[in-house]
Amino acid sequence: MSSSWSPAFATAVHAALVRRCPPAEGGAALAELSQALVDALERGELDLPLTPDRAAVVQASGWLEGDDSPLLQRGERIGWRRWLEAMEGVVEQLLERQPPSLPTPQEAPELPSTLNPEQQAAVLAMDGAAVVLLSGGPGTGKTSTVVELLRRASQRHPTLRIGLAAPTGKAARRLGDAVRPGLNELPCFTLHRWLEAAGDGFRRHRQRPLELDLLVVDEMSMVDLELMSALLEALPDACRLLLVGDPAQLPPVGSGAVWQRLQDPAVRERFGSAAVHLLHTYRNRGALAALATTLRQQGIEAFRRDLEQLPATANVQHQRASLRRLPPSVRDGWRDRHQRLSALATGLVEMPESELNDAAGQLLLELENDLVLCPRRRGPWSLEDVHRSLLGGGGWMEPLHWPEGVPVICGSNQPEVGLANGDLGVKLGSGEQSRVLFRVMAADGQPQIRRLHPARLTSLEPALALTIHRAQGSEADRVTVLWPPLQEDNIAYDSCLLYTAITRARGSLDLITAVDR
Repeated sequence: MSSSWSPAFATAVHAALVRRCPPAEGGAALAELSQALVDALERGELDLPLTPDRAAVVQASGWLEGDDSPLLQRGERIGWRRWLEAMEGVVEQLLERQPPSLPTPQEAPELPSTLNPEQQAAVLAMDGAAVVLLSGGPGTGKTSTVVELLRRASQRHPTLRIGLAAPTGKAARRLGDAVRPGLNELPCFTLHRWLEAAGDGFRRHRQRPLELDLLVVDEMSMVDLELMSALLEALPDACRLLLVGDPAQLPPVGSGAVWQRLQDPAVRERFGSAAVHLLHTYRNRGALAALATTLRQQGIEAFRRDLEQLPATANVQHQRASLRRLPPSVRDGWRDRHQRLSALATGLVEMPESELNDAAGQLLLELENDLVLCPRRRGPWSLEDVHRSLLGGGGWMEPLHWPEGVPVICGSNQPEVGLANGDLGVKLGSGEQSRVLFRVMAADGQPQIRRLHPARLTSLEPALALTIHRAQGSEADRVTVLWPPLQEDNIAYDSCLLYTAITRARGSLDLITAVDR
């Protein structure tokens, strides 16, 4: 992942620190360490391995001495004191939260026999804990566990004010769809919307807390340190938390991987029985599940080995193609997909509101059947490469020029129209009659289908493909992953990126790798 921060930024950070805390020694070697720590921060990492060379530089600088020193050592790692102490502060706040004193609960029904012992332990943990950590990979029953936990909580305490949250609109919508059949009318928003994010911060805070007794936060792997700190600031002391996520997925784009820190064995031990990891896989995804497990447990080289040994009948297909052009299978797949989407979109732009829901619902279901994923925005086989190749170089960023049936993505939070950054929709009509159809979140947290003029969206892009980061929180029956040479030196990050991509697939995966540059 290349840096988007100016090289001058790290230089300025280092110069400011030198003025505030003059080092005993350091020079160019200390400046290089500052650069490496700034680069790590941009990747979301708060610290780096303390190699012998780095240890010598740090010891000579004196930047580890005193409570105001710029750097902090934690075991065999080194990082910026400010960020590491902020992360530890979040962990301590979660551990220190106390379960509220609630009225004598009503009798709750027995737990269903469909739950395994791990799931039952998670459901029962919420009876006495203020914070429950529920982790697990895809298909391990996290969502069904959440549903049973909420059902039990609402039956024991009928007046409990429950909220559902996730970092992105897609993830929030998936959570709401999963929970609502058993628990109607629970409000479900993005974390930014719950916190009433504004340009200058958040409108929900200690002086104006959220009016909730229990909050579920899904897709915790995407929550960074700043957002988690803001959430804790806005939660009343009596509000309980259920935090849910897959620790093997990508860390957040912002700095500070809170969920990964909470999975540290020493931290989980402090949470005791309130930290539950689900291992049993319920959804039989064939080679998909096996490859994801191999990648998570053994790394990318073992994944490549197993990939080459798959039979032709597996639900994972691997093909190689020239990096010089978009693979023909991607072009053919888009042509077939566009025919299906445009056929379902026909007539929706002028359809009466009273008839829109059923017809539009079929279109939005079709939209979620396929995903094409790219690891980066620019370069060969990138997001821009896909859109230029399939929509034409001249008008691929002009919404009024896109043909009907083109998938679109909202690029910013717009609560006034019920949209969140990352929400997917479909282009309707053409020219000045163009509209974009989205399933938005109404003010009461319930889904609603709306047609909006493209000009009403502050940021709108085509979504024939998504970056892997943008696809977090999404799933599709069929997923195609374009995997060019990444030219990265962080094998662990590449493995995490690929794991996140392949676990977006519910049914089948096409993995396309390059044969040349």
